[in-house]
Amino acid sequence: MRKRTIWLMLGLILSVVLTGCGAGGSGSSEMATGGYRGSSNASAPGAAPAAQAPADGAVKSLSLSIRDTAGAPVASVTASVADRKIIQNAEVELSVRNVDDALDAINEAVRAAGGYVQENRVTGTRESGRRVNMTVRVPAGSYGSVLDLMNTLGEQIDLRQWTNDVTEEYLDLEARIQTGEAHLAQLRKLYEKSGSVTEMIELEREIARVTADLESLKGRYNYLANQVAFSTIRVNLYEPGVPTPVRDPQTLGERIRDGFLQSWHNTVALAESLLIGLVALIPVLLFLAVVGGLVGGLIWLIVRARRGRGGSGRPGGRSGNGGGTDGQAASPPYYPTYAPGGGRPADDTGSDPGK
Repeated sequence: MRKRTIWLMLGLILSVVLTGCGAGGSGSSEMATGGYRGSSNASAPGAAPAAQAPADGAVKSLSLSIRDTAGAPVASVTASVADRKIIQNAEVELSVRNVDDALDAINEAVRAAGGYVQENRVTGTRESGRRVNMTVRVPAGSYGSVLDLMNTLGEQIDLRQWTNDVTEEYLDLEARIQTGEAHLAQLRKLYEKSGSVTEMIELEREIARVTADLESLKGRYNYLANQVAFSTIRVNLYEPGVPTPVRDPQTLGERIRDGFLQSWHNTVALAESLLIGLVALIPVLLFLAVVGGLVGGLIWLIVRARRGRGGSGRPGGRSGNGGGTDGQAASPPYYPTYAPGGGRPADDTGSDPGK
């Protein structure tokens, strides 16, 4: 009896455990299938629309349904490959026979596609060879056809293609713009209902800040939209130069003539350079002449003033034939006398002439 009771209790416990595991498994399965509902679950209640694959097997879209714990749908998100924001860019280098013909063909193709030429630069000459750097923008739908046409204009030297996926930034800007516009509308409603001046000033500041942020976001959004809508293609065209014709060797007379003409041209050029130099020096020479005249006149005035002060500063000057020095009487001039009988001058001291 006791054994039978024990076996009954064990059986009851085992059935309870099994029942709990079954309930947990069904709940987990429901949550797992609730996040993604495919075509196999289309007949279930509340199921999201199934994503149907096209006949060629390419997946075009993916539908997701988010449900709460009770199984009620909360939100659905549909991601489509066609909705991705891709910026397409290319750079091609071509060697063409005639740059003018290639430019005409590219301009016509871009105009027919609905695009425009953003930049065009031509350098070089026909003799040395011309080079063209060109940037065009064409609608994204005509990107491939225009690029194929360019490759037929000449020999392709280089081709580079790359893309930028800006889907995440594009959607983020779109959501932020919607949120900002809703916030701005609420602020304007509050501004209309505001009563005090302080509240009005604070709301005006907030409205101005939100408006500035919205303008910045819209500018970036429009730029990305333009980059996605129009693809950019940079084209580099090279044209080979025309070789210079080879001339026959010159004769002696031709070389003499060329040498004389070259010497004559060099002489004329030298004379012109000297004439230009002299004419250019005229202002400098005039300036030096004026400065020299002023300096010479100043020196002459200084010397004249010093001479005037030196002559007038002496207390006594020379007078007559023999002027004395300062403070001394002038002495009479000395004239030697000769004796009648001899050639020696007489002594002025009063000595006897017979001695």
